[in-house]
Amino acid sequence: EVPLNSAGKLDRKALPAPDFGTMSEEDYTGPEGDDETAVARVFADVLGLDRVSVTTSFFDLGGNSLSAMRLAARTGEVLGATVSVRDLFDAPTVRELVTAVAGAGEALAPITQADPRPDHIPVSFAQQRMWFMNQFDPDAPTYNIQAGAKLTGDLDTDALRQAVLDVVERHEVLRTTFPGVDGDPTQVIHDLEWAAEHLDWAIVDSEAGLMEAATRGFVVAEQSAFRVRLLRSQQGEWIFLAVLHHIVSDGESMGPLLTDIVTAYAARAQGHTPAFAPLPVQFADYAIWQHEVLGDPQDQDSVVGRQLEYWEDQLMGLPDVLELPADRPRPVTASAKGASIDFTVPRALGERIEQLAAEYGLTSFMVVHAALAVLLSRLTAADDIAIATPIAGRGDRVLDPMVGMFVNTLVLRSELEPMMAFSELLEEVRETDLDAFANADVPFEAVVDAVGAVRSQAFAPLAQVMLSVDHNPAAGAGAQQPVDVGSLTVEQIEPPTAFAQRDLSITVRTVAGRDWPAGMVYATDLFNEATMVTFAQRFLTLLDSLTDDPDGAIGAAQFLVAQEHSSLVDWSSGQSTAPVPGDGGGVPGVAHSGDRANGNDGVSDN
Repeated sequence: EVPLNSAGKLDRKALPAPDFGTMSEEDYTGPEGDDETAVARVFADVLGLDRVSVTTSFFDLGGNSLSAMRLAARTGEVLGATVSVRDLFDAPTVRELVTAVAGAGEALAPITQADPRPDHIPVSFAQQRMWFMNQFDPDAPTYNIQAGAKLTGDLDTDALRQAVLDVVERHEVLRTTFPGVDGDPTQVIHDLEWAAEHLDWAIVDSEAGLMEAATRGFVVAEQSAFRVRLLRSQQGEWIFLAVLHHIVSDGESMGPLLTDIVTAYAARAQGHTPAFAPLPVQFADYAIWQHEVLGDPQDQDSVVGRQLEYWEDQLMGLPDVLELPADRPRPVTASAKGASIDFTVPRALGERIEQLAAEYGLTSFMVVHAALAVLLSRLTAADDIAIATPIAGRGDRVLDPMVGMFVNTLVLRSELEPMMAFSELLEEVRETDLDAFANADVPFEAVVDAVGAVRSQAFAPLAQVMLSVDHNPAAGAGAQQPVDVGSLTVEQIEPPTAFAQRDLSITVRTVAGRDWPAGMVYATDLFNEATMVTFAQRFLTLLDSLTDDPDGAIGAAQFLVAQEHSSLVDWSSGQSTAPVPGDGGGVPGVAHSGDRANGNDGVSDN
């Protein structure tokens, strides 16, 4: 029996939740031949499964846009062929993918140690923009990244300092400076003696000391872009804070960084030297590989040169800035001061997003992206919407354990009409996102130059709103469980402050069978907290409305939050005054930043 609603359409709300239990032998089809065996192993490794059936879709097994890019790169590596994300969407099973890419072009050369290295080691594509931004204003903390941990128990501070130095020795990028040579940034890697002498390490006596470290910039041409602070918050409890400039680190680097520090401390506390597994390559090797294999964006015959043509066609003529309704005029120079709020995508809504994604051959990211584009269009009355999204840039397995700046930024452009159905927008977003992922090697800075985007100190170029949708199957179920190291317990905590690199950055983490934690970092130059709370509720309301009726017009989707709808009905009947604009107080599922002091910690910035 298929449940129907009053209009005779499928009633999605009445459908039972799918049961993705343990795969039975009847559901499992084993690989045949060396290629299927190798690709099945890659599928299982990327998805964190023991095995996969070669006839089951990658996306039915929990795959998403981020893991799809990783899978495409690693499948290409084992098959020795060029494999794109679009190939995976068109052929999402092991068997289909092996057949689809048979005879495809050769894969890119693997990332290996550069021997010998050039006299002037270039920076990576992603580092170039960080370098130019730092030259412009080295004191700005806008691109500081933080990792914090609470240490409970007996701490040996000398062992911890030595452990930090062990990690600096392990990752060359943490002892690298970036001077310019003839106007171009280069990497200068220093020895351990230099690193020990210049390590920015201090034990502070107040939270102000942590804040000072977090909010002070780096002169990356001369200084190590890494500093550490330690605060004894109370007897038997310490706060550890690592601050890095984005030129040497990204969000995915925080895991390897903290893991290596904990590993090194465990050894040093026992009087031993840590026995790390050797890194296959260093970050400098990766940067050299990019320039040698991917080439120069100005060379039309290079990999990135060919990809740049796509971005010129896709983004040419994009409006310079999307002006969201703000509480204050945009300043001439953005301060980068930010604040954050947390909100929750209810489990039922998250499951409906996943069901809709499966129905249309999408990912959850694409559904959320389309809904956010509708929201921005409704808020601004604009029909040309650009949303930025970060991509990890870590497709190759050898990059997984490394600290470094691998992330790139893609700009996803959507043209909307109020009468178009949400299902129609989903199809267009699917094509836009897949094309963007297929041309993701071009550095963001090269795209900005190629399309002639306005550069301003007041707003980010090309897109002022960023969206990140991450898959985190363990979130809420021990994703950041404390780790015991001898008599010390280490627990990851939220960093002390947020910086607004754009007007608004939204993060959603999908979690199987649970509510989805989400958060926003916003520019306090422009917005008040109450405005952002209302923004979050509008987003949830619109997501609910659009996914409930994907065949409905996007311009007719429910947009008002509950209080506004009730107040508007009263106002239109003469029973009440007009609703108060931007009044987000008491919105269910949305935590004010002040709630953090009460222990309601949630997702922070990317």
